[in-house]
Amino acid sequence: MSMRSACAIAVLLVGVAAAAEPVPVKPVTAKAEADTKAAGKEPSAATVPDEERWIFEPPAGRPDIFVDIESKLTLELKLLESPTGTTIAQNILPSVADASKIDAALEWGRREAERIEAMVLARKWDEAITASDNGVKALEKYQANAAVLELIERFKRYKLQAEEAKIYEEAQAKFDALGLRIEGILWSPEGSLAVIAGEPRALKINDRSKDCVIINIDTNRVDFLFHYMRRRFEFQRYVGEDVRARPAR
Repeated sequence: MSMRSACAIAVLLVGVAAAAEPVPVKPVTAKAEADTKAAGKEPSAATVPDEERWIFEPPAGRPDIFVDIESKLTLELKLLESPTGTTIAQNILPSVADASKIDAALEWGRREAERIEAMVLARKWDEAITASDNGVKALEKYQANAAVLELIERFKRYKLQAEEAKIYEEAQAKFDALGLRIEGILWSPEGSLAVIAGEPRALKINDRSKDCVIINIDTNRVDFLFHYMRRRFEFQRYVGEDVRARPAR
């Protein structure tokens, strides 16, 4: 190989080695990027850092925790501003005002329960029934609260108690209006007999007197079965007892 050929090969190898060396990328400063945008040019892909060119694309079905918080809050605000959204938000997330309303309802309900109890003790049945109904209606919107629900059940018990007592008193008044009077008891081993004023003969158990049925005859008392409003009531009359008719309360 001649000297000229050897020199040519050496020059060729040096050029290839130089071409194989990577060209360092000059970092892009904020000023340079601003100057590029001011000149109306878009920065080339080679000058954009890798972290800015990387885009996260979650696979289908995977929840993405990287959400736009500002957009989410804006949508929630629009939902709360709509009438339906306000109702839903109040039902799901009770506000401080709702908690105050529940506390006020509980305080009112406890006082009202005491007032209705006093009506029941005073035998004011109609007033107790009306007040109990009003109490249930006033608290039913808060019945999801356990304490409020307990007050509602208490109102219902007062109403039932007042209704039962009212019906019993009405039946008692109807029975008293019959004017049954026991004149005496005739004892017999086969069964005692009751002497009732106005009856032509002494009556035994299961006999009827003025729409009543005798169900028991004791030594000084007769028990009657009386029907009122399709219900059965048991009332007693003692020997010589004179009960005048009393009006139902």
